[in-house]
Amino acid sequence: MIERSSINSVPNENSAHVHNDEASVSCIQLQQKLTVFENGERVKIRIAIGFAATCAVLLLAIFIILLYKVLWFRSKTGTKTDVARKPSSNGVPVRRAPSPDDQDFKKGRRQRRHQPLMRSDSSVSEIDLDSWLHKNNNRMSANESDSSEESLKLGKLEFNINYDTNKECLRVLVLAAYGLPTIHSTSYVELYLLPDRVEKHQTKVHYSNSNPFFNEEFVFDIAFSELAERTLQCCVFSYDGFSRHQSLGEVFYSFGENDHLSEHGGVALCKEIMRDASLLKEDSPSRAGEVLVSLCYLPTTNRLTFVVLKARLSKTSFPNDLPHPFVKVSLMLSGRQLKKTKTSVAKNTLAPVYNEAFVFDVPIDRLSDVSLLVRMLDTNTEDGRRPQTKTIGKAIVGPDAQTSIGLHHWNCMMTTPRKPIAQWHPLVKT
Repeated sequence: MIERSSINSVPNENSAHVHNDEASVSCIQLQQKLTVFENGERVKIRIAIGFAATCAVLLLAIFIILLYKVLWFRSKTGTKTDVARKPSSNGVPVRRAPSPDDQDFKKGRRQRRHQPLMRSDSSVSEIDLDSWLHKNNNRMSANESDSSEESLKLGKLEFNINYDTNKECLRVLVLAAYGLPTIHSTSYVELYLLPDRVEKHQTKVHYSNSNPFFNEEFVFDIAFSELAERTLQCCVFSYDGFSRHQSLGEVFYSFGENDHLSEHGGVALCKEIMRDASLLKEDSPSRAGEVLVSLCYLPTTNRLTFVVLKARLSKTSFPNDLPHPFVKVSLMLSGRQLKKTKTSVAKNTLAPVYNEAFVFDVPIDRLSDVSLLVRMLDTNTEDGRRPQTKTIGKAIVGPDAQTSIGLHHWNCMMTTPRKPIAQWHPLVKT
C-alpha cells in the first residue's frame, strides 16, 4: 500500500512542476510584451516631442526673418502711409512722407543742370512776389554795370515764325538775342506751345556772349486751325559756374490775338524779354492765387523739408461759394511722380492757413533732377454724394519751375543749407 501511494504521488509532483513552469513562462512573455509596449510608447513620445520642437524652431525662424524684413523695409523706405502728426519745435506739425527708394532715382535720367556749391552764410527770408520782382528788376552789379538803367534791361529776342502747309507743322526760327545782362551772358532758349507744354525745344548754350546768335529752327506738329488757341512761349535761361540755371524772362506770341501769320507767309519778330509778366500780375487771367511755402535741406541726413504755410486765392475763381481748399505736394523726377502727400482741408475760405510740414529723403546729388509740384485743389460735397475735387492752380518749385521765382527759391535753398526759406509762388490755372 505504501509503495502504491508513493508511486501515485510522483506524477502529482511532476504535474505541479509543469504548471509552475507554464505560469513562469507566461509571466515572462507578459513582461516581455509589456516591455516592448512601453518601449514603443516611449519611441512615439520621443518622436512627437522631436517633431513639435522642430516645428517650433521653424516657426521661430520664420518669425525672425519676417521681423527682420519688416524692420529693413521700414528703415529703407519708411511706412506706406503718412506718419501721425507730431509737433516740431516751432509748433508746425511734421509729416514724414514716404521715402523714395534708390531704385526710384536710378529710373530717372539725370538732367543737364549745374549743381551749385553750398554755403551757409545767408539768413532766413520770406520773399513776397512784388518785393522780389522789384528787387530783381533793380539789382545792379557795381563791377559789371555802369548805371541802374542798364541793369534793368533784359534784352530782346529775335525769331521768325512760319507755317509749313505741306507738312502741316509750325516752324520757329530762333535767330538771336540782344542786350542780355552781362552777368547772365551764358544763355539758351526753351520753346513751348501753351497751354499744355507737352512738346519742348531748346537751343544750344552760348557762353560769355551778351548778344548770342542761335540761328536754330524748331518744328511743332500742329494743324493750322488749332493755332488760334495756342501761344508760343520762349523762355530765356542763363547760368554760370556757381549757380543753377536761372530764368531771365519770357517772350510770348499769341496766335489768336495776332492775325499776321498765314498759311503762305511767315512773321519776323523782335520782342522785349519780360520777367514772368504773365504770372506775377494779380489780375492775370492765368493766375488763380498764390501760396506761401518754405524749403529747407539738410545735407547730413539728405532730408528736404517742405512746409505749406498759407495761401491767398483769387475771388474771381469763386464768385458764388467759398472753396474747401487743400494742397497736394508731389516729388517729381524727370516728369515722373515719385511720392505724394497732402495737407488737411480748410473749410469755406479764400485764405487758408495750414502750417504743415512734409519731409522727403532726397540724395544731395539728385537735387538737380527733382522738383516739387504744388497743386491747390478744392473739394465739394453736393447732396451727400462722394466728395469731388478739382484743381484750382499749381506751382512748380525746382529745376522744372515755370517761373524764375520757382528757380530762385530752389537756388536759395541750395545755397543756404539748414536754413528754412519762405516764399510766395503764383498758382497757375490748369
